[in-house]
Amino acid sequence: MFNRVKGTKDYESNDIEIRNEILDEFLHLAEVNCFNLIETPILESADLYKRSVAGSDIVNKEMYEFTDKGDRKLSLRPEGTAGFIRALIENKWYVTNEEFWPTTTKFVYYGPMFRYEQPQKGRMRQFYQAGAEIIDSKSSELNAFQDAELIQMASNLLSELNVNFVLKINSIGDNKSREKYQEDLRKYLENYKDELTEISQERLKNNVFRILDDKIDSQKPFMKNAPVLRDYLSSESEEHFKKTLHLLDILGIEYEVDHSLVRGLDYYDEVVYEFMSLDKNAGAQATIIGGGRYSNLVKDLGGPDLRAAGWGLGIDRLIDLLKLQKGEEYSELVEQNIDVLIGTSSNECKEELFAIASYLRGLDLNTHFVYELAKNKKIYEKAQKIKARFLILNDEKALNNYCFIKDFETNKKIKFDPKDLDNFEKILDFIEQLDESSEIDND
Repeated sequence: MFNRVKGTKDYESNDIEIRNEILDEFLHLAEVNCFNLIETPILESADLYKRSVAGSDIVNKEMYEFTDKGDRKLSLRPEGTAGFIRALIENKWYVTNEEFWPTTTKFVYYGPMFRYEQPQKGRMRQFYQAGAEIIDSKSSELNAFQDAELIQMASNLLSELNVNFVLKINSIGDNKSREKYQEDLRKYLENYKDELTEISQERLKNNVFRILDDKIDSQKPFMKNAPVLRDYLSSESEEHFKKTLHLLDILGIEYEVDHSLVRGLDYYDEVVYEFMSLDKNAGAQATIIGGGRYSNLVKDLGGPDLRAAGWGLGIDRLIDLLKLQKGEEYSELVEQNIDVLIGTSSNECKEELFAIASYLRGLDLNTHFVYELAKNKKIYEKAQKIKARFLILNDEKALNNYCFIKDFETNKKIKFDPKDLDNFEKILDFIEQLDESSEIDND
């Protein structure tokens, strides 16, 4: 008789049904947010992870690493981001839309991951994870919009699945600020080295950040006087964080700023966040979704200087949570079905149009919001190129920042004031009053 390998699971039909429900909603939100679905191999070079997550528990203790018959050192993937970045660089996915907006590319993926850790509730050696990533080469001015969109997508996913959660968010600053902070934190904790657990003493050498979220050492009295990360943030990092929170406020997303939140992987910088279950039975494995920004990983792995941000979803944890509560191929952006493209040449109405994009996605309209400012002509050409049904755009000739929505099939258009909330209904009425034969199918 053979038994399953320790830390693995035989999925019953009920588990698979719930997993499919999660993935259906995940992929639906990916589509309305105009993300591209990809798939990367389970096997990767072990050096990929030793480079990307060096110093983490993943590399030091948890990787399933082996040498194959060709004397290659391989690993079962322990997380999704590093393999995605490798594929992004190798396949040059970041230049797909070079003719119009080469600076923003959005991807999602899902599949099994593997880590050699002690099996417990919500933590297995084989587990399913989904991820969403945005790649951008533009300046940090656009980062807050991307962070907010990623967070909103995660928030909508959990809300649609009726999960009770809290969003915790923090800024861990840029590399320079963080390095100075880690240096001072390490010096401070050296004075209490003998009072730290064995694992924290090891982290003191190469991953001092992890001591901050250690469930034992983070609660010890001497931690109250430890250096605080927010005191080390640059003015740019503070502004980025404030802008992200401002956009979350606009989108109506509730959050808690948690200055102790750091995340466990060294490639993160700037904004980081976790969605945590409020179910009292979730226990120590309450984090369902975690993510943040990583500005240097693409370059560190041999690619161009591209900024990026993303999050990962623990599907198995979510399956367990939903059970408690209830008792493919890469696709180019231009080939997607985009109902509405929204762009602007002016910052005067950018935030309002960003909110309109959120509203339309809530109505199951596949809506693509252009982060960069661009001339009307360029945005108009983009909408025609990707065969969008509708275009929402500011009127460069108008002095009062009016915008318009145009239907490319009928050539009809109407003007509206983006700062007037009643115009949400005006836009919806315009879309609904189409000839029945040409209406958008949202089934």
